[in-house]
Amino acid sequence: MTHKTAQVRKPRDIGDAIRAVREARGMSQEELAEANAYDRFYLNGLESGRSTLYMTRLLRTLKSLDITLSVTFDLDVPADGKRDSDG
Repeated sequence: MTHKTAQVRKPRDIGDAIRAVREARGMSQEELAEANAYDRFYLNGLESGRSTLYMTRLLRTLKSLDITLSVTFDLDVPADGKRDSDG
């Protein structure tokens, strides 16, 4: 299993993680957006780090408290989210 951990310092870091997993699973932006009931333009903004006010405030608050936020993601999980039963 291929895990990757990335430290989150800015909204773009989360977007990069989302893009890496989406691409590893062979999904288009349109497919992922549709699966989550929003449009591709929202997902594009998320992956590009165009943050919402909430995200910016959250990261600023964590930084002021010296809290490190990281995301860990598995690049080997297929697009349907189901893992092999023998693992």
